Amino acid sequence: MEKRKYPRIFIQGMQYDVSDGIGCCSGAVRDVSQAGLCLTRIPKRLGTRTTTYTVVASQGEKYFKFKVKPRWEKIGRLSKNIGVEIDEVPRQWTEYILSLEHFLGPERNRGGGNRGFAQLS
Repeated sequence: MEKRKYPRIFIQGMQYDVSDGIGCCSGAVRDVSQAGLCLTRIPKRLGTRTTTYTVVASQGEKYFKFKVKPRWEKIGRLSKNIGVEIDEVPRQWTEYILSLEHFLGPERNRGGGNRGFAQLS
């Protein structure tokens, strides 16, 4: 059972750039919530010497910059996925997530509440 305050919204078309202050990389965002996001395909070596990252997430003309803290990692053979929590959630991010929730409607809360999926351009 998940211990989430906010449900995940699975998303397509959102990209990220992340830096640990030493290195950086880019990739796709897997899911988002009001408090965080899941970053995919991060090189395993990134973030080994820090507890915070700077992330710029973008989708179309929308850009969001945050300081984040990793909450979990799933390490694969060549890369890892990281679930991060946003330190100070910007108002624009909250408005964006609320617009996704509105777009998905009440159907997203059926079957456990974590099945929302959005692709906005």
